[in-house]
Amino acid sequence: MRRAFLAALLLFCSVALPGALRAQDISCDPGDLEVRAVTFTGNEHFRSAELASVIVTSPSSFTRRHLHLPIGARRCLDTLELSRDAVRIRLFYRLRGYYKTAVKTSVKPAGTGAVAVGFGITEGPPVMIDSLSVTGLDSVPDRERLLRELDHFRHEHIFTKIELQSVIDSVREQLHNSGYPYAAAPLASSEVDPATDRAQVGYQFFEQFRGQPLALPSRLAHIRQIEFEIAPGGDSAKIDTSTIRRLLSFKVGDVYREKDLVRSQRDLYQLETYSHVDVELAPDSLQPNDSSLTVLVRLNEAKMISVGIGAGWATLDCIRTQARLADRDFLGGARRLELNGRLSHIALCPSDVRNDSISNRLNYYASGTIRLRGLIGPHTLPSFTLFSERTSEFRAYVRETLIGGAAEVSRDLQPRDLRPGLPLTLSYRVEYGRTTASPAVFCQLFNRCALADIERLQQNGSLHVFGASIVRDRSDQLLDPSNGNQLHVELRSGTTSLDTTNGTRFSRVLAEGAVYKTVGSSTFAARLQLAAVLNGFSARGATAYVPPEERLYAGGPNSVRGFSQNLLGPVVYIVDTFDVSSVVVDGNPAQRFRADSASRVLQYSPTGGNTLIVASAEWRYRLPSFGGRVQLATFVDAGQVWNRPQQGFTFSDLRVTPGVGVRVRSPIGPLRVDVAYNGYASTAGSAYFVGRDNVLRCVSPGNQFSSGIVGSGETCDPTFTPKASESVLSKLTFNFSIGQAF
Repeated sequence: MRRAFLAALLLFCSVALPGALRAQDISCDPGDLEVRAVTFTGNEHFRSAELASVIVTSPSSFTRRHLHLPIGARRCLDTLELSRDAVRIRLFYRLRGYYKTAVKTSVKPAGTGAVAVGFGITEGPPVMIDSLSVTGLDSVPDRERLLRELDHFRHEHIFTKIELQSVIDSVREQLHNSGYPYAAAPLASSEVDPATDRAQVGYQFFEQFRGQPLALPSRLAHIRQIEFEIAPGGDSAKIDTSTIRRLLSFKVGDVYREKDLVRSQRDLYQLETYSHVDVELAPDSLQPNDSSLTVLVRLNEAKMISVGIGAGWATLDCIRTQARLADRDFLGGARRLELNGRLSHIALCPSDVRNDSISNRLNYYASGTIRLRGLIGPHTLPSFTLFSERTSEFRAYVRETLIGGAAEVSRDLQPRDLRPGLPLTLSYRVEYGRTTASPAVFCQLFNRCALADIERLQQNGSLHVFGASIVRDRSDQLLDPSNGNQLHVELRSGTTSLDTTNGTRFSRVLAEGAVYKTVGSSTFAARLQLAAVLNGFSARGATAYVPPEERLYAGGPNSVRGFSQNLLGPVVYIVDTFDVSSVVVDGNPAQRFRADSASRVLQYSPTGGNTLIVASAEWRYRLPSFGGRVQLATFVDAGQVWNRPQQGFTFSDLRVTPGVGVRVRSPIGPLRVDVAYNGYASTAGSAYFVGRDNVLRCVSPGNQFSSGIVGSGETCDPTFTPKASESVLSKLTFNFSIGQAF
């Protein structure tokens, strides 16, 4: 019993104490000594950062120690906590197999009113496992599989209680998911010989029923009955029990698995039709030696219909508003009907948006979606949508869809308790509408420079797109992740009824990943995005007609922040003037139209590309003042957009822009202001001139076209660079948005 008590005490100190450490008082009173540094010596097997996380004594904030600014937390020495820290470090080592670790503390002056604290550690030899026995599982059919993870602890392994406890917890969890609902935490015993530093370890598994320990039965428990207790939101229950049964991950006759109950609880919560959900064993479900169980499903119904209205302002969207109506039991059977509407570019648009012929019109979206949960099993969700919309991409294109439809089916391939694990979505989308862009964009992208051809490309036509995507989210928060990782992979393949002479099949592949790690008040985040638009299903970059909305763009508050929205990558310019020179070609007089440094840009448009790389790294520091609501950030973004094979793919083309920012926590996500430095010259692009005769002429410097007329199969070279301001302010790009950049 003494050994069990000591093990419990050690486990409590290692697990419970670190979470309570920050509640200890290490603030400063008059006359206290400020802690400028905390160092560890002699720790060969564990990093100093690990040891720092289990003690109370900590130095003042970075801004006070290194920048000598009166902001950030000021922390002072508490001699009582310092002596306890030495004990905490010894307990940390003991739980990891180092029973003879010794810790000495030192306090040295570090300037006026300040000290440096040191921990000198003598680790000593580790205790090795001499033998490991497990009893109580003889009646379990798959005993060998359950204990496979323990095999590597049996031979010359350090007696690490933390690792062993993790494996034992995993074995118990597997028992709960294999027909043993009452498998209890095993009794642990250990004998350590201090002379030889060897340990004998044992675990005894058993079942606990109403406080009484029992041997694990040889028969697996099955679900005999499912009972329901439903508290209706109105006079009577809206969703009948037959529908609820279809949404459960288990049925009568199944082997009991705890994960099925947890998954069912998650799925019922996601309906948003219940304010409270419990899926558990009935109190009187099981008697000793009885292998039949009753599962009780308790539900409190919520309102079935909800309406939401919102409004806001954004740099590119101007005043925007949206409305949403949801009926969560449309025509019964837990069918969900959603009606959505959005309007943007209503009023108060910045001058660059008002003056952009592409973005200055009202954008709208109206849709109706029905989701048929439970139609194809509890974990497969089909949905069908009808919609109409007009959406614009700043300085790039306007897409007007008169009518569109989408069919989608989603399934979570690896559910994780109450969070999605690996949802797979398959979709088919059809649209009838048109895409509008400047003539220069169509000429540069698709070699269609005659106004008649451009007019045809902007006629109404159909677009069909098949898609598949997988999203794996292991982050801790949706709006402001600070730990974990995210992965998004998407494949889209489509055809369009326009430009059939060059072929219409294109495929779009996108992979994006992000990682987050928080240490103290600092969060480190990194993101990598790779994408390509391909010619059919080949590896070649798409060169035939691809709708502008399916092309790739970079630059903006959620991309490379040193560039304005979509302005990283290929750009075309419309200029107001050009020089005319007379030449003789094959004995015939000809004219060359070419822009020069005096030419002023009337309009510029990103054309997008078929290959994209974007990478970002960011450090966010949460200020202890203001209730922890304010974050300072430094970041660096890098990226580029290419058009293959016209442009060669080289990493030397990457554009790198560093910057700083501020984030303020709010109920709708972090309010973000970023300032990025862009030291690069203006992007070189193709220059065009549109005369009174509506003829589109290439006026890029060095072009050899007679009177600037681009022939069939020819391109206007990107040799024009607009004159840029040399002021420092012109090299700064400001971004205002809601939510983290990634």
